[in-house]
Amino acid sequence: MKVAFLGPEGTYTHEAVLQQFGNEPNLTILPQSTIGACFDVLNSRDVDYAVVPFENSTNGQVVFTYDLLRDWFISDTKASKPPFRIVGEQYVAIHHYLLSKAADKSEIKTIYSHPQVWGQVTKALKVFKDCAKIDANSTAEAAEFVVEDSTGTIACISSKMCARLKSLPILEAEIEDNPRNSTRFLILGSSDLNDQQDDKSDDSCIASSITSIMFTLNHDDPGALMAALDSFRFYKINLTSIASRPSGERQWQYVFFVEAEGSIHSEKMKLATGKLHECCMSVVVLGSFTRSWSYQT
Repeated sequence: MKVAFLGPEGTYTHEAVLQQFGNEPNLTILPQSTIGACFDVLNSRDVDYAVVPFENSTNGQVVFTYDLLRDWFISDTKASKPPFRIVGEQYVAIHHYLLSKAADKSEIKTIYSHPQVWGQVTKALKVFKDCAKIDANSTAEAAEFVVEDSTGTIACISSKMCARLKSLPILEAEIEDNPRNSTRFLILGSSDLNDQQDDKSDDSCIASSITSIMFTLNHDDPGALMAALDSFRFYKINLTSIASRPSGERQWQYVFFVEAEGSIHSEKMKLATGKLHECCMSVVVLGSFTRSWSYQT
């Protein structure tokens, strides 16, 4: 089995891969430099699955992933529907570590980390007001700057896994503002995961299944969004998430993403999506999958 993920090794996405696929006997992991590259290798069938970050419990959406889902599934530039969908999810508890060769925090002049991280460690950063904060493509890449540092003035905010893989000293552990901070990752693929049970045609698996849907509306139609959401209320289906992103094609028009409790194979969900088609310009089911064991409210 080949699995692509946002690399390099040592990222939180790498941890999500190991949570989902770590027991696979013939696992080959293929780190990618960008989230977009994960979509590309999956589309070209070079890998079986791809794991990408989707949202953080503190910072919210990973907009790059939302926009890629939009562009791959409803963009006018795509000649055909991609051969993959959302087939699963994983949640990783995010604990940030300050890594540095400095003997003391007062010696640090520059800190590297992923852009998503800064908003999750605001309290810890208060003592580094005069330090330069520089974005890196990943927390693992940020750690590379510390590996190469010969001055003892560079630090990174990364993971414990990264500290172990790169043999870096931990200057301060678990510096995240929220001790329950976690990131949700999507698993994309063309076939269901081995642990999925999302093939029931009744409503008995509603609580354990999630269906992810993307839709567009006629923005000139008053009440269009309310009508779309009412499709789920009418059939007593709970929505666990509602988000929007710019359409990317028309100014000030948006693509909407919803996640609903229940399998796409259940009668209620079939009726709800049918009703949704009646009031939307386009409707795409991005995937239907079993809620991860790692999910915590």
